Amino acid sequence: MQTRHLITATLIVIAGLAWAGTASAGSLKQRLENQHYRIHHGIASGELTYKEARHLRRQHRKIRRMRHHFLADGRLSHRERRILNRRLDRNSERIYALKHNRRYDYDRAWYGYYH
Repeated sequence: MQTRHLITATLIVIAGLAWAGTASAGSLKQRLENQHYRIHHGIASGELTYKEARHLRRQHRKIRRMRHHFLADGRLSHRERRILNRRLDRNSERIYALKHNRRYDYDRAWYGYYH
C-alpha cells in the first residue's frame, strides 16, 4: 500500500516539474511577443526613431535566437531561463527608455506608416 502511495506521489512531482518547465518557456515566448508589440507600437506612434527601432529590433532578434538555441535540446535549464529573463528585463528597460526619451519621428513613411 505504501509503495502505491510513493509511486503516485513521485508521478505527481514529476508531472508538476514537467508542467513548470513548459510554463516558463511559454512565458518567455509571451514576453518576447509583448516586447515585439511594444517596439511595433513605438514605431507606429512615432515614439521611436529609425535608429532606435533598428537597435531594439536587433537586440530582440538576438534574444529570440538565443532562446531558440537554448531550446535545441528540448528544455530550458534554470541557468538558461535566468539568462533569458535578464536579457528580456534589460531589453524591456531599453524599450521604455527609448519610447520616453522625447525623441519623435513624425515622418513614419520609412516604415510604411503614413499619417
